[in-house]
Amino acid sequence: MKYLPYDPGILPTKPAPLAGESIIIKVSGYPPYKDEHFSLRNPRHPNYEAFIRLRKAATAAMDGRSWYFGPVGMSVTLLAPCFEKGKILLDYVGGIQDTLDGSSGSQFTYLPIVFEDDCQVVYGSDQFVVSDITSYEIVIDFLSNRLDVDNEETAS
Repeated sequence: MKYLPYDPGILPTKPAPLAGESIIIKVSGYPPYKDEHFSLRNPRHPNYEAFIRLRKAATAAMDGRSWYFGPVGMSVTLLAPCFEKGKILLDYVGGIQDTLDGSSGSQFTYLPIVFEDDCQVVYGSDQFVVSDITSYEIVIDFLSNRLDVDNEETAS
């Protein structure tokens, strides 16, 4: 029996990735885009299917592992003939980050997939490549928490 009108995500069955590991997420179509006026997590959002496609691809890439709690790097490459009307590359990067983390609102709760919060993204790059076929690739690098290492060294 289905109790919720949407899929909130799965609970992890394996430990989080280790610092130094990376994953690659490849998805067909345009990425979800950041919308300041209407949450892309809402099933009524016009770009909701892109949100769901990315969540499914990211879940597969994580392969049952828990989301990461440390800093991450994120590189995005979008291949498409053009941007969707009114969108820029930064809109897609924001939508991707919002999709890969966790979130709750008055009508939804989504478990994190790759990282707990998008503030964990400490560096990134993005590029647009003109292509007849629309798809995108995300590379996530799980980083060590250098601040903790530096603090331990100075505390000694």
